[in-house]
Amino acid sequence: MNRFFNVDGKLFTFLSKLCDMLIVSVLWTLFSIPLITMGAASAALYHTVHKSIFQNEGYITSTFWRSFRSSLKQGVLLTLLAFGLGAFCVASYLFFTAEGQNQVFVILYFALFILALLFLLILILYGFPVLSRFYMSFSGILKTSVALAVTRAGFTLLLLFIFLLCASMCLLAPVLLTFLPACYQLAAERLIEPAFQKALDAKEKADHPEESEDQEEPETPEEPETSEKPEEPGA
Repeated sequence: MNRFFNVDGKLFTFLSKLCDMLIVSVLWTLFSIPLITMGAASAALYHTVHKSIFQNEGYITSTFWRSFRSSLKQGVLLTLLAFGLGAFCVASYLFFTAEGQNQVFVILYFALFILALLFLLILILYGFPVLSRFYMSFSGILKTSVALAVTRAGFTLLLLFIFLLCASMCLLAPVLLTFLPACYQLAAERLIEPAFQKALDAKEKADHPEESEDQEEPETPEEPETSEKPEEPGA
């Protein structure tokens, strides 16, 4: 019983993680208020869940802030792209549901609507996690996101279900924004991170084929354009 209530026991560990989830969810909500910064905030949320909650590295607030700052530029571009895709989806929907439209245009607008919606969902599900974990060009983030969604279709459908469930719950009860964002990223981290690790391992073996046979756990590649983002000093 004493171990259970010890500061290093299961109860306090659980309560500490729960508090961390509340803090990072509130941070994500606050940093997303300007809307244009929502992408960088989402990348910081994933990064903080991965580093601080799962790996127990660094503090919640400082880890979130450093990730937000490093992801801000590309995060804004991804957010603008997401907003653009969303607006295109709305416009396409209005076109193919309008009365008196030519059947050919209805089919065309419907096809464009589906394509834009799929790309928007892929961007939301994978784009920001990729941004949070790797140094990549803007086009590289998009290509990697699409590749992950296609090659891991089953996980993508599960991730989409969890995302839609959490999003709908937050719309019905906005107070859940203080907790559910971190819950979603906990599930996303468990589903996405194995693919990230496989990519890192494969690249390490390709870069150092002579060492791959002697190392059970290859080191993280250091090339800045495709390498994993290191934790900044002071974490």
